[in-house]
Amino acid sequence: MASSKIPLLVERFDFIKLIQNVQENFDVFLPYQTEYDGKDNLSYKKYSGDNDFVLNKYRTIDPLKTLFYLTSESVLPPSAESRKRIVLGVKNCDLLALRIYDKALLEDNFVEPNYKIWRENTYIISSDCDDALQSCHCNLMEYTPYPQKDDGLFDLNLSQIDDKYIVTLGSKKGEKLLDLLYEHCNVKDAPEDILEKLTVQRDKVNKKLSEINKDFSAKRDYSKISKNQDVKVWSELSKECVECGGCTNICPSCYCIIVNDESVGADFKRIRTWDSCQLTGYAEVAGGGSPRERVWERFRNRYQCKFDFMKKNFSQYGCTGCGRCIAVCPAEIDQREVIKKLQEV
Repeated sequence: MASSKIPLLVERFDFIKLIQNVQENFDVFLPYQTEYDGKDNLSYKKYSGDNDFVLNKYRTIDPLKTLFYLTSESVLPPSAESRKRIVLGVKNCDLLALRIYDKALLEDNFVEPNYKIWRENTYIISSDCDDALQSCHCNLMEYTPYPQKDDGLFDLNLSQIDDKYIVTLGSKKGEKLLDLLYEHCNVKDAPEDILEKLTVQRDKVNKKLSEINKDFSAKRDYSKISKNQDVKVWSELSKECVECGGCTNICPSCYCIIVNDESVGADFKRIRTWDSCQLTGYAEVAGGGSPRERVWERFRNRYQCKFDFMKKNFSQYGCTGCGRCIAVCPAEIDQREVIKKLQEV
């Protein structure tokens, strides 16, 4: 079994051979440029011979959870497929959110059967961001726009330099991918000059993130979110919210659901579907009672969940700084602005 303690180097055209040659045994998903909302967006798509995939740049529109925790799935019986998969181009903000999913859906008393199947049968090849969107703010959450090997969240990581990939092994599981890499590609140790270019590239994207978020500080007191119970403050912060639920659906760490039973003749299924704590009917009980009837209460609950509850339950904040909630909001509510204002009241 192959293993490597030092970064390796492979040409992009050679790496494509790997993708083409594993099709018999793996489904492969990669980010592609999408025409939705202009040309600067990326979205995951199953590989079908199109080699114009984009592994560098920034995070996709759709969070990684769309491949591990589908919008609607049968949990009884489980509907997840057991065919092996490789997901490429995963960014650090999505890896960090997947760590929350692992803790919530695998390590707690309840194990979500579909997530377990998808997770066990998927290899993750992450990649560096070498650019950033205006909504990106992983630096404010004190994360980096590239994975950290010590986090143990990726199997392999690719850092693109020109038309080459620097390959870093991240897990025992990744050694299987490394075997395939050696089998199908010309692999060599990454030379010093390429590693120096990587350092420069990472510095550059860190500086861009700092410039994008120059009006905000990473030194924020998140305890103010739960401590602040002033109705006027939260009503003002949430006054533009239209309760579409987009912020929660697009969030890589949100996993709230609704479950319903569906029977057709002798066939029975229990269906799990995404839900949103921002919607009026969420958490409503028999008789029509709701613990959060008002918009500001639901709005505040989302911030509490991300910056208080998840921190207590999973030892990390629920926000990884991907910025999707900012990009998707039709009311242009900027989470960074909300937290900033809470520091000032």
